[in-house]
Amino acid sequence: MSIIAEVWFEQAKALAMDEAIFLRVANKSEQVELANSLEKEREIFSSVDPVHASQIFINKTLKNMKQYVVIERKYRSPYTAFFKSSSGVMSKLTINPERQRQLILMLKDKKSREEIEDALNGLTDDEIAEFFS
Repeated sequence: MSIIAEVWFEQAKALAMDEAIFLRVANKSEQVELANSLEKEREIFSSVDPVHASQIFINKTLKNMKQYVVIERKYRSPYTAFFKSSSGVMSKLTINPERQRQLILMLKDKKSREEIEDALNGLTDDEIAEFFS
């Protein structure tokens, strides 16, 4: 099943947003085996492109009394979330792990705040509070 999963996962990587591939399987055990193999392929791909990998969803479904494994690509931004305050106000939160990694490395290298601001095109209020207060 591994070779089949590799081939279909390569096709899945080329899917546009909201497109899907339905793979017909013979029975429940084949469905589970194929889905698990595809999950392993996604895990391998996530080390190369974690954002794209997080947008690929693998599901098992029954459609018209036939079993399928569905690979679909859905919009998902793992670096964005929403915060709801106690008063019910929603605000968008965004993180950038690469930017934070660069900032931490420059601090370890004892770069000045001005050098860091130049390299990162300025600092956010949160970065100033966390690293320079």
